[in-house]
Amino acid sequence: MQERGIVTLGRFARIVSDASGKHDVLALLADALAEHVACDAVAVYSLAADGKLRLAAARGEGAAAEIEVDLEDVGELAERVLRACGDDYTGHVQRPLVAGAALYGAVVLLRKRGGEPKLELADGLVDLAAMALGTAAHVEQLERQFAELRAQQEMLARTEKLRALGQMAAGISHDLKNILNPLSLHLQVIAMAMDRGKTDDAKSSIAEMKGTLQRGVQTIERLRDFSRQQKETKGELVDLDALAREAAAIGKARAASGSGRVPRIREELSAPRQVWAIGGEIVSALVNLVVNAIDAMAGAEKAGTITLRSGEDEGGSWIEVSDDGPGMPAEVAKRVFEPFFTTKGQEGTGLGLAMVYATMQRHGGSVTLDTAPDRGTTFRLRLPAASPLSGR
Repeated sequence: MQERGIVTLGRFARIVSDASGKHDVLALLADALAEHVACDAVAVYSLAADGKLRLAAARGEGAAAEIEVDLEDVGELAERVLRACGDDYTGHVQRPLVAGAALYGAVVLLRKRGGEPKLELADGLVDLAAMALGTAAHVEQLERQFAELRAQQEMLARTEKLRALGQMAAGISHDLKNILNPLSLHLQVIAMAMDRGKTDDAKSSIAEMKGTLQRGVQTIERLRDFSRQQKETKGELVDLDALAREAAAIGKARAASGSGRVPRIREELSAPRQVWAIGGEIVSALVNLVVNAIDAMAGAEKAGTITLRSGEDEGGSWIEVSDDGPGMPAEVAKRVFEPFFTTKGQEGTGLGLAMVYATMQRHGGSVTLDTAPDRGTTFRLRLPAASPLSGR
């Protein structure tokens, strides 16, 4: 093959590698053959999914005749094309478009009287086009497989969402039952007390009802906080130490209102760099952790200590809530972030730590737990320097 032919093959290889699909490859092949291999007409046929060869591209007078050939009759293709193109054409050459073990079509070159086409160059162009067709077919197969995989993933995601909704519905049903049953009982007590003129008993039951209703409101608020999506919400630069002090103040008031020994709440804050966050959500998360620590140490022989610490590392800032309480066994620690998992019996909703986890996920951060029986518990909230809530 002459140097010009080699250059032609190189240029065609580059062009065909950028083709967007099978039809583009076949059209480029027809152009190259008509221009470079000294033939008078070119007909390029593509093998369809139904096993028939159909015209995909044609160059030259009469070459665009619509001919359809079954795969088993592919050997007759050139003769049928020659007859359809008229008496001006006296010679023909047929080449298959084959890559690996796959047939993608066929090429027919037509000549008028005299001369021979440049078959070596034609074979090179046909081979390059066939390889491009093989690559395109492989890409199409991968795209189909990817689409099938994505559909399966979406189906699994829908199934998982239904499972999660079922779990949440069961938890809501359980919590509402815990709220409604005491209310019903208190209403009965009030009715009997009023019949007997015992207003003090009625007032006591009313006070109990208020407390029960308040727990119901808190449950609903936590469900809302856990389930809401706030992708559109933008945060602001916040001082973690200020948020920690706010949470500590709320925790101290909560501890003082309870019965039994009051744990000490102290702060070891180190002024870490500011981070992007929704301050109210971080305070709520910290209060949840502080209240959990207070509850964990309730009934202890001596008042314990809850410590809020802050710091920073290479990628962001963090804040910890630690206690020197009883700690958690491994089987409890691995489930604490599950919605509706609680160790507090009917007093617990199992949503507090799940809400903390959801808050940190929404902020692009993380929450980690370090605990063991008789070693206390430490939760660390870590917020990245580059948060999805930064609005940047």
